Amino acid sequence: MELRSNNRYYTPYTYKKVPEKLFYRTEPDFRQEKNLLSGKKYDIVAYGSIDAPYDSPQYNTPDTDPRLTDGVRAEKASMNDPAWARFSRGVARSILFDIGGIAAVKEFRIRCLWEKQTAVKLPNNVSFDVSENGVDFENVALLDGFRSDRDAEMVSAQAVLEPAVRARFVRVTFCCPVHIYIDQIEAIGKKDATGARPVVPDQQNEATYPNKYCTAEQLGGAKDVVLAYFCHEERPPLEVEHFLPYVGYLDKDGKATDTLFDGYLFLPFVAFLYEGYKKRPLDKAKWQYYMDQQFLPGKNLDALELAAAQVQKDLGLPELKVKVFFSILYPVVEQRSFGEIDGKERDLSVLEDRIAVLKWLIDEQERRFREKQYAHLDLAGYYWFTEEIDYDDAQLMEMIRFTTDYIRAKSMITTWIPYYLASGFNDWRRLGFDMACYQPNYAFRQDIPEQRLFDAAETAKLLGMCIELEVGGTARWNVGHTRNYYAAGAVTGYMKDAAHMYYQEGMPGAFYKAYHSDDPVLHSMYDDTYRFIKGTYPADGFDAGEDAGQA
Repeated sequence: MELRSNNRYYTPYTYKKVPEKLFYRTEPDFRQEKNLLSGKKYDIVAYGSIDAPYDSPQYNTPDTDPRLTDGVRAEKASMNDPAWARFSRGVARSILFDIGGIAAVKEFRIRCLWEKQTAVKLPNNVSFDVSENGVDFENVALLDGFRSDRDAEMVSAQAVLEPAVRARFVRVTFCCPVHIYIDQIEAIGKKDATGARPVVPDQQNEATYPNKYCTAEQLGGAKDVVLAYFCHEERPPLEVEHFLPYVGYLDKDGKATDTLFDGYLFLPFVAFLYEGYKKRPLDKAKWQYYMDQQFLPGKNLDALELAAAQVQKDLGLPELKVKVFFSILYPVVEQRSFGEIDGKERDLSVLEDRIAVLKWLIDEQERRFREKQYAHLDLAGYYWFTEEIDYDDAQLMEMIRFTTDYIRAKSMITTWIPYYLASGFNDWRRLGFDMACYQPNYAFRQDIPEQRLFDAAETAKLLGMCIELEVGGTARWNVGHTRNYYAAGAVTGYMKDAAHMYYQEGMPGAFYKAYHSDDPVLHSMYDDTYRFIKGTYPADGFDAGEDAGQA
């Protein structure tokens, strides 16, 4: 399946089938092993819009520039070296080469820049596809070992094909979460294709690119999950009254006239886990405090139970259950003395101890939940808290794999919510998560165009993710942005076809404030959210304010 591109920065590219197979025959270098891409021109496709200021050569090398195949290598690990081809934002890139005839390709080589100070990152993986006719491609290599423990480094990687494969066209694909710099891409082989195996075109890869949104069934049975932040030293715990406008759609007298959100993700405020952008090392006492806050008598989780009971009574329902998700805290490697788990002092620089701590957290939250014997709450799964994949943590993959496998064995799911273009966002399935919810990150700035919502929706659908609906505040422009999220969902289909998760500040949250507000504009956010959840928000319901764009 080909990704579609909304981008107009590069020359538009259309896949066209060549009419016949063209083999090399009499060239002097027919049997010489060489870089088959040397000096070749190439096309570039960007998936998703490249917004200003990134739509310029300063950030994105034009597709007319030859530096990927000119044989000139960077001399230093610095973004200022002129040999680097630059790629920034725009979700992902495919670079397409025409060798000129069918040849035998036996190896791919690529060299990238890592420069921590300037946010030039290594790709989390690079995919290599080949084709004989320009249309039917086979994926023959996936490089995912890009790592560096230095502040700046030129990192090379190669993939050897055994046996060699016949190819005329080469496609190289990678994601661009921020900046990716590459100086050379090479396909090593011979023009003599004798003995090379033919291309076996891939079938539509529905496992990797299902081209349909994640549904409530994949989200543990919940369709609309609100992020219920708690555990903040400067904020009181959540009460029943805070949850009532979420569990039920309330009239002006506070009585439920219908249900509203059917899922609740409990998670600590970011300040509990982070200091700025840096993860805070926390010991067992802090982890225990987090769990104790979650199960405070009459508060937080207990309050949600009581609110659900009240809504069930108001609506006269025979039963009302909502789904609950707990969080997985990150075992920060700098926490050398965590505390005792299973009779042993744990050191979070040691993989075995990090896994033991994760298992304890999962088991302890589940145990305490079961002891409560809630009548209206159903524990459906767990949330991996960090919003990006830190590939520099050499133990991370094994921690995630243990966590997801262990939770699946309990017949629950593990969810993840990466931010827009976060490191690893397109890798969520291979990492082991059962589902992922994509953040458009449109809500927090007025200068981000509405196109961002459509780019995020297209990417989420392609990758089988769902969409996080985000509310950045309660100012009038925030209300308008929320309407645009909902209208884009009606247009693209994620309103009805996808599950949803909702960020709306820390609880009690923007929806609570909107319900209680006498300002008709702010209160409309509550009513609009009800219409979106029920699938009736109109496709022409974009905000008409002066700061709103066109769909």
